[in-house]
Amino acid sequence: MQREGQPDLFGDPSPPACVPDPRHVRNRLVEMVGKMEAARSWPWEPVTVRLYRETVWPYLLARIPDPAEAAEWRGRIDAEAGRLDRAGAA
Repeated sequence: MQREGQPDLFGDPSPPACVPDPRHVRNRLVEMVGKMEAARSWPWEPVTVRLYRETVWPYLLARIPDPAEAAEWRGRIDAEAGRLDRAGAA
């Protein structure tokens, strides 16, 4: 017996994917970029920065439905990351 909306344990290999609400994605980006803008050096440990760069930011940016808006966020993140990288090298 299979319940409504529950994937079959042995049948369908692809259960429905979780799609985050773009409003929540934007809120998370606002929070992260704001923290970066307010910082003189990276506000996170190097391992966290690496995780954000390799996984979190690409994931969040891919969830923004408007490509122009995603590019704007990417530019803001890249600008702040560059500034914080230079601050750490000084």
